[in-house]
Amino acid sequence: MGITSPKQLLNEVFNNRHVIATVDLPNHLEHIAHWYTDELNYNVERLAYEHTLFPIYAPFTTESRRLQCLKWMATESLGAIHLTLGLTSSRLKKAKSLNYCPVCMQQQLATKGECFWKRQWQVSGANCCLQHGQLLETNLASHHNHRHQFFSANPDLCPSVDQLAVNSQARRVARQVNILLAMTPATSATFAQWSKFYSQLARQAGLKLGHKVQHDRIKERVLERWPVSWLNQYGLMMSDNQTCWLCTIFRKHRKSFSYLEHIVVMESFLPEQWRIDEVIAEVAAMQLSVNHTLTAPSQFKNVSASVRSVYRKHWLEMVKQYSAKLARKNGGGAIYAWLYRYDRDWLISTNRQFQRSFANNVERVNWHARDLSITRQLINIRKQYQLHLDAPRGSRNWYLSKLGQVSSIEKNLHKLLITRLFFKKYCENVTDYQIRRIILATSFLRSNGTTPHHWRILRKAGLSKERITDIAENYLNSMVLNECRT
Repeated sequence: MGITSPKQLLNEVFNNRHVIATVDLPNHLEHIAHWYTDELNYNVERLAYEHTLFPIYAPFTTESRRLQCLKWMATESLGAIHLTLGLTSSRLKKAKSLNYCPVCMQQQLATKGECFWKRQWQVSGANCCLQHGQLLETNLASHHNHRHQFFSANPDLCPSVDQLAVNSQARRVARQVNILLAMTPATSATFAQWSKFYSQLARQAGLKLGHKVQHDRIKERVLERWPVSWLNQYGLMMSDNQTCWLCTIFRKHRKSFSYLEHIVVMESFLPEQWRIDEVIAEVAAMQLSVNHTLTAPSQFKNVSASVRSVYRKHWLEMVKQYSAKLARKNGGGAIYAWLYRYDRDWLISTNRQFQRSFANNVERVNWHARDLSITRQLINIRKQYQLHLDAPRGSRNWYLSKLGQVSSIEKNLHKLLITRLFFKKYCENVTDYQIRRIILATSFLRSNGTTPHHWRILRKAGLSKERITDIAENYLNSMVLNECRT
């Protein structure tokens, strides 16, 4: 369509100028699917599984989270999808820049007429092309400052240079990652099924005696297959601590583990030509034993009514005085345990009747002092940048990014009166920012001996007729008129 402005393109495609490009899990897929014809049968699920990195995370989370993430990818998640899948706090280190395979790009250019980014190039740990060699890094960061601009995979950004040979670790990971990316949508296995799979895996390897898993021998088994330097490179360091990821993956699963953690363990235990899609299908098909209900055993039902009434009387006296939680802490623990074992239904219903709400009115933060401290920092930031015409727009978000406390301040801004007044007075709106860019562009053209014509100023300032505000347009016209008179 000949659109060169990133913001205008966002407006056309998404009807939203604030959409941010995301390498792994993009949102607003409904808008993208809308632009394709019905014959292509593109929907949100197909786009997510065929053109994003969602397939390498979906099989290892719960089904409810998988469906919720697809809903977020259809519209917007505001970062919630990365939190839900555990990527924000993951120990797995992310790639700092975009990767590419020069030979693949030459083939793309020859067959398609243009180059494009392939999603399997951007998976941490699988930094190789199985056909041509190790992937190369570009100078383009994964989280670039120009969050709205499209950077094409062109020969200038991705020069064709010799590739190093692929190491065995990258090849093994890349093979399984390619299988994951080719998987079709399927129901995710439960945490209980994953727990049972790893329990059986340890038992089949002879590393489980009864209910006890021999974690030391499991660690030795993994280190035979994966070098320590490679594990450290991707944040998968192993320790003797009981909270080490390798220990917890063989325990009851209470959270999801990354694709790379699963691959590292499975590669150490399964036969040479194993496939991760077959393992996932096996886990999803596992039958779990029916959990025993928490009713009292038969021998407990024979407790006499007189004994039960004595315990009930003591517990009622305590729960009326303290509430259920405090009663247990004030000498009622044994009574609570007896009733929980022999008279659970009565205990639960009684505790509900005597619940107390504890209002926490303790003010842990001196918000006035913090307000003054934040305002002083903001004033110093303004003094530091107010004479820099080439500084970014001084918006509220920009000031907060300089403070490094974005979430804390935004959530409690209603308690920071002076900070709010600072933002109201000194934050730069779009018109002010455009005028400053016009002044900077005019100054640059003058210093280089170039006549500051209207079109030159617009180009140098990065503005267009569609985006410039009326006030900034009037200012530009008056400036150009003055230049003509002089």
